[in-house]
Amino acid sequence: MSDSLERANEMDAPLQQLKQKIDAEPAPRRGGSFSGGLSLLLVLALGAAAGAGGYWLWPQWQSLQQQTEILQQNQQRLTEQSSQQLDSSKLLQQQLQTQQQQRLAQLEQNLQQQQQQLAAQNQAQIQALRQLVQERDSAPPRHWLLAEIEYLLQLAAQKVWLEQDFATARALLTNADEKLLKLDDPSLLPVRQAIATDLEQLERFHQPDLSRVHIQLQQMRQLSMTLPLKQQQQTEQVAAAPGTELSNWRATLSYYWQQSWSKLIRVRTAVPEDYFSLTTEQQLMLRVSLNQQLLLAELAAMQHQPQVYAAALQQAADQLQRYFNSDDAGVLKLSSELAALAAVDVAVATASPLTALAQLQQYQQQLTESSL
Repeated sequence: MSDSLERANEMDAPLQQLKQKIDAEPAPRRGGSFSGGLSLLLVLALGAAAGAGGYWLWPQWQSLQQQTEILQQNQQRLTEQSSQQLDSSKLLQQQLQTQQQQRLAQLEQNLQQQQQQLAAQNQAQIQALRQLVQERDSAPPRHWLLAEIEYLLQLAAQKVWLEQDFATARALLTNADEKLLKLDDPSLLPVRQAIATDLEQLERFHQPDLSRVHIQLQQMRQLSMTLPLKQQQQTEQVAAAPGTELSNWRATLSYYWQQSWSKLIRVRTAVPEDYFSLTTEQQLMLRVSLNQQLLLAELAAMQHQPQVYAAALQQAADQLQRYFNSDDAGVLKLSSELAALAAVDVAVATASPLTALAQLQQYQQQLTESSL
């Protein structure tokens, strides 16, 4: 309500000013009353039009001014926000750059530390190698010979326990004893005595040549497939025909009766020679059976099973004597080889531990303690 009164007062203000001006002017002359009235009407009309226009345009002008102020305020706010965002982005960018620089500096520092550590390690390794080379260069030949002798004794012990190779172990012990002889040191006499004891122990073991046994059995298997078997043809005994005299009618009747029935049914007692008449399949089965026994003996020899080895050779010898032709040279040769192989002992020989290596290590320990 107060706003409408204020607006009405503002709109009436120009009219009051115009009335004051008119009142201030001198009164017109009588001759110009018509023109003066017309002028007064025009002025009043213009004032009324101006008042009406002001009354209609004033709210729009105020709203336009308010919108302009709002726009200015919004623009100012946008400007402030953009400046704040720009400042925050600059600050964030500076922080990121600072963090990246710090990380790069930390990485460079770590890399430098690692390089320094690697350089120090390499330097220490080089120094250790130099010292080792100097020690080896300055070491007397005696130490080199002792190290070589120790290696030979270790290898001999491995040959005895791991491979059961007594011949190689004896050769290694002999070589070590020769090198000890070159040193000509009385303090090494216990080591040489231990080597002599080990050599005497190994001399008692005579390991058979299993490779040769394997080759012989393989050749015998090949020969067994070509050996001749015993073959005998049974000759039938034909009874003599009796005479034609009438007095021998009983014998004649019995003879013809037996001849007639013998062609239909042959009944007789079995004899050991019945198996000599064998078919082709039976002959092949006998040869294959002999071959299998020889193969079993071969496997038992390679696996150090003396009982299985002896049983397989005995079975093969029995089959050879019973079913094969004993007059053939191949059968005789195979029989003699079986007898020779049966005398071979394929059991694993067990030896006591070698004492020379422990004696040498004890001597080296005494040298180290005396040098300290």
